[in-house]
Amino acid sequence: MASVGSAAITHLDLEVAAWTPPSKGWLGSLGLAGVVKFQVDASGPRAIVEVDLASAVDAGIVLSGCLRLLAPTPTGTPHARLTWTPGVNFHGVLAAEIEDVITDSADVDEHVQRTDVLLVDSGSSWNVGSTAQIGSNRIVVIDSENWSGRSVLIDPAVHRPIGRRSDVVGSTVAASSLDLPAWLDSTHVRALREVSAVTSADALSSTVRAQLQAAGVVILNEASNPPAVDDHLGWQVASVRSRREVLRHHSPLPAVGDWPTVSVLLATHRPERLEHALSMITQQTYPYVQVIVAVHGDEPTTVDVRGLLEGWGGHWAIIGVPADRNLGQVLQEATDRAEGDLLTKMDDDDYYAPEHIWDLVLARMYSGAQVVGKALDYIHLAAQDCTVFRPTYRAEKYADFVAGGTILISRGDLASVGGWRPIPKSVDRALLDRVLAHGGLVYRTHGLGYVYVRHGATENTSQVLDDHFLTKTVATYSGLLAHVELGTARPDDDPVAEQ
Repeated sequence: MASVGSAAITHLDLEVAAWTPPSKGWLGSLGLAGVVKFQVDASGPRAIVEVDLASAVDAGIVLSGCLRLLAPTPTGTPHARLTWTPGVNFHGVLAAEIEDVITDSADVDEHVQRTDVLLVDSGSSWNVGSTAQIGSNRIVVIDSENWSGRSVLIDPAVHRPIGRRSDVVGSTVAASSLDLPAWLDSTHVRALREVSAVTSADALSSTVRAQLQAAGVVILNEASNPPAVDDHLGWQVASVRSRREVLRHHSPLPAVGDWPTVSVLLATHRPERLEHALSMITQQTYPYVQVIVAVHGDEPTTVDVRGLLEGWGGHWAIIGVPADRNLGQVLQEATDRAEGDLLTKMDDDDYYAPEHIWDLVLARMYSGAQVVGKALDYIHLAAQDCTVFRPTYRAEKYADFVAGGTILISRGDLASVGGWRPIPKSVDRALLDRVLAHGGLVYRTHGLGYVYVRHGATENTSQVLDDHFLTKTVATYSGLLAHVELGTARPDDDPVAEQ
């Protein structure tokens, strides 16, 4: 967004030639002060926005507001205050966070620290020495793909796996046949949805390779041993592992701040299942995790959580909730004790792979949705002694349903819709409905890393019969399907996947 620092304006007419909302009728929030007139026409394949302001505002800030209006943006979490200087052209996913632009020293209020992170283009007249008076805690110098020593190769708002299904294995093609430019735009990424892998990729730049991987494409070389054509799990594992790596290490966000902290809400009335549940949490690789154990109907002193968490480096707390409280109230009490920027539910009997929380945080980053969760792809039917791959709900798309045991939402967004409803069942559905009714978005990422366990209709809060889950299946496996990427096998175990 080269408009930063170029001019201060009171009026803007913006036309986006090709625009598709993430869901029908959706619009975001402009988030600008002093708006005296505001019109938007988003009824067709294009979007037209007109804004009039009471006083002049930097053009970059106004355009950033329009981006928040037309593109999903994560909300509800505290973040560092970014200050932009003229000449910073590569903003990537951060372009929706332009709220402060400084053009000269006259903008500085000596009584208030101006910024937390100052973004400076390496070729501009701004330099480290001339910005000391701003009071910045951190200065990030952007030189193309080098952000103060960090390699930023992708824009998660563009290079992302949206639309990539878990039940479709696409084609494998030579990289040369794709005729890729030096920087992929959204049109290129969309065209790659039916491509699972590329070969002969040595001639591709590291940037294009990273952008392909972030979109879910697997890069194959001569030493690669690709999965069989009909091995849905194998292809999904290869794709998800590849995209995790680049989204985590080559996005703009970690170059300017820390990843958000996450609190796990673990509500249980079955203390005998805590050992399993806590083992799922302690193996998580995400660096900032807290767990709130809400023991429903029992005294917390009867549960040896300290012993079960011995050696774990995360934070935890345990609370007892009276038996006369319903599930929604239990979750709210756990939320009130939570300290994380983000909150996620984990159930006491399901399986979660070590990268599960990472998957949710990354999906939130590239989708901009208020709620993210996983697809209900893998289901273990204990009474039937089998695991089914049942991708009835398409992965990597904006939706109105996610697996309840995987919901992730920010503390701020949860508070803005009134918290958890005080009801005994369908608590997850009630939250999704509230978020959607308030104009928010729900995003369903891939189902890898989560196995929903059915003990029978009498034990699960859902009263759907097991027979329902035996329909529309793509694959059925005997027993509990063991794989490290499902959380059902340890990293040093060999995956077992007998179809």
